[in-house]
Amino acid sequence: MRRDLAHTFRSLCPRWTARSLRVATLLAAGCGLAYDASGAGPIDLGQPLPTAPVEAPVAVTGNPPLITDSWWQPHVATPMRRSSQPLPVDVDELVTLALRYSHQIRVFSESPLIRDTSTIEADAHFDWTGFLETMWNDIDEPVGSRLTTGGPPRFQDHKWDYEMGVRKRTTTGGNFELSQEYGFENNNSTFFIPNNQGTARLTVGYTQPLARGAGQKYNTGFIVLAQIDADIARDELSRQLQTHLLAVYRAYWTLYRERAALLQKQRLFKRAEGILEELEYRREIDALASQLVRARAAVASRKSDLFRAAASVKNAEGQIRALVNAPELGRVGEFELLPSSNPTVEPQGLDMECVLSDAVQHRPEVHQAMKQIKASALRLEMSSNELLPIFDVVLEGYLNGLRGDSSIGGAFVDQFSDGAPSYSAGLQLEMPLRNRAARARYQRRQLELRQLESQFRATVENLQLEAEVAVREVQTAERELQAKRQSVLAAESEVDYLTQRWKLLPGEDRSASLLLEDLLSAQERLAQQELDYLESEVTFSLALANLRRATGTLLQFENVVVSKGTGIDGLPSVQLDKL
Repeated sequence: MRRDLAHTFRSLCPRWTARSLRVATLLAAGCGLAYDASGAGPIDLGQPLPTAPVEAPVAVTGNPPLITDSWWQPHVATPMRRSSQPLPVDVDELVTLALRYSHQIRVFSESPLIRDTSTIEADAHFDWTGFLETMWNDIDEPVGSRLTTGGPPRFQDHKWDYEMGVRKRTTTGGNFELSQEYGFENNNSTFFIPNNQGTARLTVGYTQPLARGAGQKYNTGFIVLAQIDADIARDELSRQLQTHLLAVYRAYWTLYRERAALLQKQRLFKRAEGILEELEYRREIDALASQLVRARAAVASRKSDLFRAAASVKNAEGQIRALVNAPELGRVGEFELLPSSNPTVEPQGLDMECVLSDAVQHRPEVHQAMKQIKASALRLEMSSNELLPIFDVVLEGYLNGLRGDSSIGGAFVDQFSDGAPSYSAGLQLEMPLRNRAARARYQRRQLELRQLESQFRATVENLQLEAEVAVREVQTAERELQAKRQSVLAAESEVDYLTQRWKLLPGEDRSASLLLEDLLSAQERLAQQELDYLESEVTFSLALANLRRATGTLLQFENVVVSKGTGIDGLPSVQLDKL
């Protein structure tokens, strides 16, 4: 190999001296010294840097396939910190843990349960209500007429009243009441016969609106509104869940990106270190002091980048823990999270019309807007009922019983056996002369409905735009991934070419210093191209996840099932499971 290399030098540069050829021969013996140590494997920043071979450059020929494994993919899931236990994680596992443990998801899941109580509360207006009332009156007052007492100057009366019964509001707007009254009374009036009276009265009353407030649709409208409100809360839960799961996706791919970026910076650092080692080896032969200074500066600069990259990895782990809140992920520093899922780089065939149709059908915001219109239309119909006058029919019937000697029981029996029932029937009419309040309320409901209809159209347009952007983002990321891969291959070829030239060119030549500068710059460009390609990989995977959220199908894609159960505290709870 030494003879071949010397022959190559002589054929390329016939004016080179014999000393230069001897230097080339020495370099040929140590050829590969610099880059044998520039590996891509993970390192512990507190330990000596390991060595690993550099991936051989690939020539740029034609369009590379989209599905391409990057050199850093096999190493991303390799432990980098000896102080923490490795813990492999993937996206599906993090989604499952987030559904089970995330505090924020628990906050979201409480809203539908809270709204459900409003439905029960609205329906409870038609429950039976029991009531009881009792009163004791002891009166001692002067009289201004002998006709009051029949002689005594003061009127002394002792009276006890007791009433119990039930009442209920009907779904047609009526009010039904059934009550039983008991009483005891005696006084010093000579006209009070018999004294020590026991009384009983059974009363049945019913009031039914015929205009305002009449009808089952009006009176059960509050229940329907509460149910719609609860359904809107469930749609909001779906939206919030998808947003949170997308944040989990983003946190996972951020961790993947930061770990891969750390590997890239390690590789860049090892390459600079390899160049410095070779220059140190050639110090006594042909290496210039300026070259050593430049190489040391590159090593120092690239090493400082490693610490920032390592901190970014830990920050990404902290973001995952904050979003998932799972005890399995451990405390800070206990586990090193190792992403085991690689980015998706498979081509996606997307039909814009199908995506837009899916967005309109599945986005919870569309469902919310439609239900808000339904609720507004119902409020408008209810307010039209309130334009009518109050026109009620009032019916009442009762039975009375009376006994002396404080015989309340006898009076109770007499109310059914003596005499005939009493009854009354009548009508009530009330109408504001200008009815301005009801008219203003009705107009407000009309304006609200018109506003919500416009809001629905705006929502659909915005969601379709969001879906369009998501589709284009996937398509753009797919094409960008191909272009970035080509850029990486081209940069690798440039680095390889400059590396070979720098090895073959004597260090004492001034052009060697310029070539070293070009080589270090090319390495920086390669690192940047690799970082851009990494960003494209992550962006493509995130674009797919965002597309599923934009079409409202992220929960279906993740097979998330939402059900209602009972918590350990006996209260209702939302159960979130991933099948």
